[in-house]
Amino acid sequence: MLLRRITTVAVATTAAIAMSTGAANAHFCFNKHAVQQGAQGMADSQGFVSFHDLAAEFTGLCDAGIEVLADAAGIESWTAINVRTVMAQGAGGKSQGIGHLDFEAIDAAFPDAVAACS
Repeated sequence: MLLRRITTVAVATTAAIAMSTGAANAHFCFNKHAVQQGAQGMADSQGFVSFHDLAAEFTGLCDAGIEVLADAAGIESWTAINVRTVMAQGAGGKSQGIGHLDFEAIDAAFPDAVAACS
């Protein structure tokens, strides 16, 4: 019984570390100046997914709720999010064309997003 408990704790700990590391490395970057048609093309490629599809997968919210989250993040629901790699920041680590999802704003807007789906 003790061996089973230790194994369960070890597996859970490893999974938690792997999940947090993956999210930290992905950064969820996007092109701030993309147009809808270009973003749709990117979302159809490997490594990119629309914010709408990403939010629907993680939250299960309806379209109205996802729009609330997109507004809170300062993006459109069609914005193509890079979920595979970190996009280049340019010289000096700054780029005016690359943005990162604002998870604090998204988290803060989540109750309103749930309410929009009610």
